Amino acid sequence: MSEAVSSALIVEGQNVVVAEIVECAIEQRPAHDTIGSILEWLTGGARRSSSFARTIDELSWRLVAAGIPLLRVNLRGGTLHPQFLGSVYVWWRTSAQTQEIMITHEVADLIPPAQNPVMRVRNGEILRRRLEGPEARLDFSILHDLKARGATDYFALPVGGAFGPQAYMAVYVTDRPGGFVEQEIADLSAVSDRLSIAADMNSQRQIAENVLKAYLGPQTGRKVLAGQIRRGSGEAIAAVLWSSDLRRFTQMSDQLSGESVIGMLNDLFDLQAKAIVRHGGEILKFIGDGLLAIFPVVNPGEAARTARNALAAAQEAQAALGVLRSQASERAESPLEIVIALHYGTVIYGNIGAADRLDFTVIGPAVNLVSRIEAIAKSLDLPLIVSDDFASVYGGTLTSLGFHQLRGLDRQHELFAPPGA
Repeated sequence: MSEAVSSALIVEGQNVVVAEIVECAIEQRPAHDTIGSILEWLTGGARRSSSFARTIDELSWRLVAAGIPLLRVNLRGGTLHPQFLGSVYVWWRTSAQTQEIMITHEVADLIPPAQNPVMRVRNGEILRRRLEGPEARLDFSILHDLKARGATDYFALPVGGAFGPQAYMAVYVTDRPGGFVEQEIADLSAVSDRLSIAADMNSQRQIAENVLKAYLGPQTGRKVLAGQIRRGSGEAIAAVLWSSDLRRFTQMSDQLSGESVIGMLNDLFDLQAKAIVRHGGEILKFIGDGLLAIFPVVNPGEAARTARNALAAAQEAQAALGVLRSQASERAESPLEIVIALHYGTVIYGNIGAADRLDFTVIGPAVNLVSRIEAIAKSLDLPLIVSDDFASVYGGTLTSLGFHQLRGLDRQHELFAPPGA
């Protein structure tokens, strides 16, 4: 069952991020189905779906085709991610869409456990709430929202899996007058139990992707997950290299508490990371108070555009630092200054290290050169310096800083800075 529309959207919210939206065309929805065939599909075809949002979308429409009058379906599970507590997949019949929504860790602190149906179910409770008539019980805020949208019955249950007996929470809502009948409750319970197989596969894949992205970056993480983990394997790529460092870090670390130093570095890395990622780059590693990033050049015709993106990212990071520096000044803290060096060259991008402990990174003369340029930026007291190779592909206006002898290199290099720097 394919989807007419499937988009990977990133919508920033206070506590949620919508990661994917799936919408199935009317002609692709099943007209007839049975609970038996759905149970069989959950252990077969469902495991081959390209995304779990699509699995939930197809499951929901198949349940409707089997005669269960669903208004809303959602499945919630935890994950391992520095920013997100877990994910929830939500299908609505009225919108004909399924969304994958990532939930931040802060959400867990917003609702007291006793008033939080998620915590109740994750503790083993099965919740059944009638939303109409004399038996109506609206003891959770979500129930008021559902009733306002025409819901009549709410059924939530824990779903066991590889991560525990209450690894997931499944919720089914109907808007049929009178709510669910008991056979439908039994069928939904059986479907939920079988759904855990596909849910476990999704969770394991999601955790692997999250960890690799968090520690290696999205591009490198994707390569490792695809199996490119043999030591010595690598490829020559053209890229703009970024090397940055915090000035007077040793002095500041002697004067500040450990917590203050960590907070300061996190703020500095965060503003640089946002600028780098926004302009198509990827951080390879954090080195003490500095970082190394690359802006890969897909083909030679893209070199100038990539150089412009890298320079724009560097200027954006310095502008964000200016805001952070003004806040530190108001608190009478030491002024924060970073230097950024940019260089264009060819590097080897791949695995190096010991047999059982590898680092996926870039190596080569270009990496050494950009670190030497960063040292010159410090000595000249300039926030941003680029190499002659960068200037040649950039093609825009830059101010020459003359020729400089870089430590460990035979020939001198002409260095440049943006106008007004």
